[in-house]
Amino acid sequence: MNGRCEAEVRQALRTWVRRYATVEVPESFDDHTPLITTRYLTSLQVADLLVYVEELRGEGLDVGALRPGVFRDIDTIYATFLAGGCP
Repeated sequence: MNGRCEAEVRQALRTWVRRYATVEVPESFDDHTPLITTRYLTSLQVADLLVYVEELRGEGLDVGALRPGVFRDIDTIYATFLAGGCP
C-alpha cells in the first residue's frame, strides 16, 4: 500500500469519493455506505476509482478479483484489494 496504513488508506478512499461524487456526500458517509446505489459514484467513475486503488496498492489489480460488488463500499474495496498493509 505504498507505505500507508489501513486508516490512511481508508481516509484516502473517503477523500477520493468526496472529491469525485456526483452528489453532495453527507457527514454520515462512512466505510459501509454504498457508493453506487447512493449515486455518489456512477459506474463510469468506478473505472477511475479502480485506477486510484491501483495507485494506492502500488501495483495493478488482479483481474480475477474483479467481480460484481467489489466496489460496493469502502469496506469491500479495502478488504478485496488493500488489506494486509501496515501492522
